[in-house]
Amino acid sequence: MKKLYIFDFDGTISYTGDDIAVSLNEVREKYGLEALGVSEVLKFVGYGARFLIENTLNVPGEPLDKILEEYKASYFVHCCDTSVPYDGLAEILDVIRERGDLAALFTNKPLKIAVKTLDRFGIKDKFNSIYCPENLTKRKPDPEGIFRSMEDAGTDTASTVMVGDSKADIDAGRAAGVKTCGCLYGMGDREKLLAAGPDFTVNDIREVADLKL
Repeated sequence: MKKLYIFDFDGTISYTGDDIAVSLNEVREKYGLEALGVSEVLKFVGYGARFLIENTLNVPGEPLDKILEEYKASYFVHCCDTSVPYDGLAEILDVIRERGDLAALFTNKPLKIAVKTLDRFGIKDKFNSIYCPENLTKRKPDPEGIFRSMEDAGTDTASTVMVGDSKADIDAGRAAGVKTCGCLYGMGDREKLLAAGPDFTVNDIREVADLKL
C-alpha cells in the first residue's frame, strides 16, 4: 500500500516565527502593549491562532474574536515577509510522489494564510490534501485532520506518519493510531516534543523521506 506523510506547517516545513511575532506585535502595539520577543511568542505557537491570542493578546473589554481577526489580517499581510521553506522540502516532496506515495498538510494555521504561503513557496500542488481549522470541526491535537487525510489518500494507519515539531502533532498522531515523527529542528518545545514519545525523530526535513514505515 502507498504511504502517506502528513506534515505540520509552522516549524516543520518552514520557520515562520519571525512573521508570526511581527504580526502579533503589530496588534499589541495598537492596544498599547509592549512587543513580545520571538522566543516568548513561540511558546504559544502550535495550537492555533486562537490559542496564541488567548495567551498573548487578551485585552480587557475587547472581544477575543475581534482581536483574533485583527491578528489574522495582519498575519495575512506579513506571512511571507521572511518565511521560506526549509532546505530540501520541495525535493523530498518530489521523492515521495515519485515513489507513488503521498504527502498531506494538517495544520492549525489559518487556511487562507497557509494557502498563500504554500503558493508563494511553489509547493501547494505537491500536497494531496490540506487541512486547517476552517475545513475541520476540531483542531490539533484532535486527530480529525489525520483521519480526513487518510480517507482522501486511501491509506490506513499502518502506512501513515504524522510529521511535526510540537507535542500537539505527536498527540494527534497517537490519537489517530498512526506513526509519529518529531522534527527536532523546529520551533516547538523540544523537551515536550520528546516527552510525547514520537516513533521517529529527525534533525533535518530531508530525513523524513527515509523513514521506515
